[in-house]
Amino acid sequence: MEQWRMLGVPDVIIKALVDQNFNSPTVIQSLTLPPAILGRRDILGAAETGSGKTLAFGIPIINGILEIKEKHKNEIIVNEKNQNVGWQCSDIDDNIEDIEPEHAEEEDLSEVNLDENGIGCVRVINNIEIDEYPGIQDLQMKNVDKSKCKPLYALILTPTRELAVQIKNHLVSAAKYTDIKIAVLMGGMAAVKQERILSKGPEIVIATPGRLWELLDEGNLHLSQIDSVRFLAIDETDRMLEKGHFQELQKLIERINANGKKARDRQIFVFSATLTMVHDIPDYLMKKKQRHVKSKIFKLTPGQKLQKIIEMLNIKKPKIVDLTKGSGTAESLTECRIACTFDHKDYYLYYFLKRHAGRTLIFCNSIGCVKRLATLFSILECNPLPLHAGMQQRQRLKNLERFQADDNGVLIATDVAARGLDIPNVEHVIHYQVPRTSESYVHRSGRTARAQKEGITVLMMEPSEKQNYSKLCKTLGRTEDIPTFPIVDRLLIAVKERVDVARDIDKLELKCRRDNAQKGWLKKAIEDMDMIVDDEQVDSSMETKEAADLKRQLKARKNRLASLLSKPLFPKGFSGRYLDMNLNLNVTDNENKAIDIMKKIIEENPKKAKRKMTVVKRTPIKNINRNTKIKKKRLNK
Repeated sequence: MEQWRMLGVPDVIIKALVDQNFNSPTVIQSLTLPPAILGRRDILGAAETGSGKTLAFGIPIINGILEIKEKHKNEIIVNEKNQNVGWQCSDIDDNIEDIEPEHAEEEDLSEVNLDENGIGCVRVINNIEIDEYPGIQDLQMKNVDKSKCKPLYALILTPTRELAVQIKNHLVSAAKYTDIKIAVLMGGMAAVKQERILSKGPEIVIATPGRLWELLDEGNLHLSQIDSVRFLAIDETDRMLEKGHFQELQKLIERINANGKKARDRQIFVFSATLTMVHDIPDYLMKKKQRHVKSKIFKLTPGQKLQKIIEMLNIKKPKIVDLTKGSGTAESLTECRIACTFDHKDYYLYYFLKRHAGRTLIFCNSIGCVKRLATLFSILECNPLPLHAGMQQRQRLKNLERFQADDNGVLIATDVAARGLDIPNVEHVIHYQVPRTSESYVHRSGRTARAQKEGITVLMMEPSEKQNYSKLCKTLGRTEDIPTFPIVDRLLIAVKERVDVARDIDKLELKCRRDNAQKGWLKKAIEDMDMIVDDEQVDSSMETKEAADLKRQLKARKNRLASLLSKPLFPKGFSGRYLDMNLNLNVTDNENKAIDIMKKIIEENPKKAKRKMTVVKRTPIKNINRNTKIKKKRLNK
């Protein structure tokens, strides 16, 4: 507790932190909490994923709100002498009793001289602190009940819905022994329910930009105070502030900075694992720059990127804390890659999942890829859980909970799961497709090797992804290839057979769904035309020979796959189909984890593991022939 107390953290927060076994602060927290709490500095923090950035801005916000509320508790709202200290012009329609009923009885309305328009002078008590209650003047004009004039002290913006929920959970736990109310606003959930939550006046609002702007644009009274918030935090800022992302965020920033006086008193927190990372100009912008000589498009330096954020958010007293290294990833993270052709990625992915048990997170670049992999690996009985922006929010959160509850769970996701999510004990992160930016690679890989734990990230790449891979290595300062993950190619024959049968089943099921949809359309058309036809006649007319053959093929494929899945995939001493006397590998033993195997290879053969940057095209599996020594040599090489 003394370590936290030395940083300026109050005991009421320390007690909640100890309950969560946060017995000592992390490095980023040790460097940011003193200037934030004791010096009230604006913080720009960059640290590796899993380093505790959420509490680095959450604790100062909670502490600041507690100080403000304590200050209000000790202030004397009414001047004891009730002296007439000033006059101002006011609209007579204002209902004094609705604003300050305890003083309305003392008000001598006979002293108010009205003109023909009903406007006069009323006495004002100047020692009432309305600055700490943002937006109260607007609420007075609308004759809102006093209970609805609760202040909004802090606003936290995040790029994804799941991250917003996670931040809320962290802050609720840290404010466990306080009376601070926290609300989360995000798309995919009922807006009416969120408006009902806002009517209770939460002091902290955590939101995604789209839903926040929607409710603000509709005139929500509690959110109308955002230009007067005392604390503003933006998590995973680099992507949110990029041009073309989150158009609502630019409008929100303009609205927040509308009140210049309040902006000067505001404390701002900006955090991201890639805050100081810059990447090359995209190809389409580079072509535009080449066409126009006077183009202002240029690559930012880390200092220019930070300066742009400072100017955009109107930061006055910045304290920059950068703990990121050149690689951008955690020291406890082991990186490797698998080079293969496009058609063989499914084989290597299935091989990895069956060979190395553990909680695995698979990233794709598109929703279509997530859906295809989820369907294919469901057929292979790997029980994958999809996660992408096209799903309902309730299902997204449900899949996350299921993934966290399963020690050998498989989650297939787009980049909505890449930033900020703290999923415990993720052992493997697999990039099924090379990410388009180095920031995405760092954030994806950061879902493992969190809080000083070890983890492995595997980059699956095909020749057409060479350009993205080269850009990634260049941005991360890599002059050598990422080490290659070891795969026993002779064991892939059994893997290939299973995956191919599953692919056939997927295609046949798709055809069956299309036929059923056509059948349903025909029935609906008959009903719309008020035709009377026997159901047996309709079924017999649509039950063609092709449909019957399709069902037989599907049944045969399913039986074949069930037979394959009932047998061990990697029997000891066998390569899957042929007896191999030279294979000394106990492939049924999963005690050797993927990270241990990779670390051992790097330690034993550091030169072989790291080569000059090239893209290796693996020998196609269909060319594996046990009778051809030349092909075996090429494969082993």
